Amino acid sequence: MYFTLLCIHLICAVCFVGYVFFDACIYIIAYKKLDKKQCDHIKHTYTKNGGGIIFGILFLFLLISGGLLLSYQIANLSSYPFVIFLSIKLFLVLLIFILTLFAIIRIKFFQKPDPFRGKSHLIAFILSLFIIILAKAMQIY
Repeated sequence: MYFTLLCIHLICAVCFVGYVFFDACIYIIAYKKLDKKQCDHIKHTYTKNGGGIIFGILFLFLLISGGLLLSYQIANLSSYPFVIFLSIKLFLVLLIFILTLFAIIRIKFFQKPDPFRGKSHLIAFILSLFIIILAKAMQIY
């Protein structure tokens, strides 16, 4: 069961980080070099036709599988470095969740402009990199 959960968690993490990387880095480069209208159409296509739902499901699976994997690490909770890395990692995950929720509520329900001016995926990508480093540190300690 542990191996299955780990595989699900890693696949979801790769897809999640890949999505935010594409949107924060690759899409921005394309937007500067290619036709803006065509880029807007492409982004609209992958965000409005289920992309947001898939992104949300990936994030939910990451949270669930991460919580279940943590139950296998109960013995490590006595290790001080492990607990510190875990606490920082959980804070960063919570921060991504809150920033995303805040942006969605502000844009969808209050019809206000994006509070992060299109940088939310860049912020999520940077935080994700720190989460990955912390996950590896947790494994070592």
